[in-house]
Amino acid sequence: MLDIFTREGLILFLYSLPALLISLSVHEYSHAMCAYKLGDKSQKAMGRLTLQPFAHIDIFGFICIALLGFGWGKPVMIDDRNFKNKKRDNMLVALAGPLSNFVLALIFTILFKIMYMTNLFSLYNLNGSISNSIYTMMYYAISFNVVFAIFNMIPLPPFDGSKVLFYFLPSKFKGIMYILERYSFYIILIFLISNLGSLIISPLYSFIMKLIGWFILL
Repeated sequence: MLDIFTREGLILFLYSLPALLISLSVHEYSHAMCAYKLGDKSQKAMGRLTLQPFAHIDIFGFICIALLGFGWGKPVMIDDRNFKNKKRDNMLVALAGPLSNFVLALIFTILFKIMYMTNLFSLYNLNGSISNSIYTMMYYAISFNVVFAIFNMIPLPPFDGSKVLFYFLPSKFKGIMYILERYSFYIILIFLISNLGSLIISPLYSFIMKLIGWFILL
């Protein structure tokens, strides 16, 4: 988590801002595009079939990212009446967001490795400023996408992971998810005021980032 109330924290947040906007935009765009391809044409009318960041930013969710280290974009509203298979297609739309972040993390990791192998960080090093800036932005591009992917796959409402889990749950357990959905606001509130988000995300995040670091240095 960045402390944006310090000079160093604010500078790092500004470095991370491009990666943050890309990650949020691609995540929400992927939800909308998947829904559109599956028959929900309302996404075009709502202006969600774009990578323009301001179409996907939720102000409160963005502030939470800046202050707490995790948050959300503007939710994509789905009209599943046009889906051929509602249960399956709702699951696919939910999965599209986190999956897009995993793909982005992989793309940025490969780019980072290419830059590392070809020594581009040193080639563009002017007193360390340009090199450090590129390094920092690339790191956050990977980091944010890993966090978004893990965070959104938490199998509790209202996170995307709950919709994916719901599809695979036996019928006798689906009622539990319906009950939890009623308390989505309180679940979000618990994540905001407690350290639960970090406790869930940190172990898997650390493991994935270690794998990425191993791959880059390989």
